[in-house]
Amino acid sequence: MPGFGPFDSYSDALIAACPRILSKPHATAGRAQAQDFQLRWRVSREYCAWLYYTPDHKYEMSMLTDQSRPDGLDRKKSCVLPFHVEDQRYPPGSLEYVFALHNHPYAARLSDDDIQSIVSKGRLHGFEAETREGKVKLAVIAFFSNSADTEHPTCDGFFQYIPLTSQLLKWTQTQGEWRCQQTGTVRWLNETDFRVEAHVAPCQMSPGGAP
Repeated sequence: MPGFGPFDSYSDALIAACPRILSKPHATAGRAQAQDFQLRWRVSREYCAWLYYTPDHKYEMSMLTDQSRPDGLDRKKSCVLPFHVEDQRYPPGSLEYVFALHNHPYAARLSDDDIQSIVSKGRLHGFEAETREGKVKLAVIAFFSNSADTEHPTCDGFFQYIPLTSQLLKWTQTQGEWRCQQTGTVRWLNETDFRVEAHVAPCQMSPGGAP
């Protein structure tokens, strides 16, 4: 991604990616209570990208894509993230895949597609990235904004699912302070089916991290 990074830590890269993605056209539909929310929802779109770790021990973000899955009823938004990143500065197979990033047009939980997609990518790339600082757990991230200003939305937080720990997390930001709350656990019944066990508990970690 031109003009993005590189970053020495995944937390810094993640925090920088949030406003970058939310600033794209129609990336947020604003507040669900707003009078014109339905119109904003119809024209909204999701953008997605990989955050990855390079042989130079830096975190980079891929180019964004807004390719979506067909949904004739317009009940949900989606973004189809490619399985691989092409970075011609590095040999094939040398990149470590860390976070699958995308936006949610409004602050809703991660979808079943989000959960299933990151697991399928983890089966290909592995569920942990080897970095100079140690292992970083693969996760899917969905940024959101609570702002009514859809032209200049604020980055108010993100939802996260970490397959290796089965945690569903919600991160929120207030005046630069990040707080984390575990909202549930994903229990896989087999390779394709799962259930979400809802429970709320605080968690102590840096943005994007895991215990």
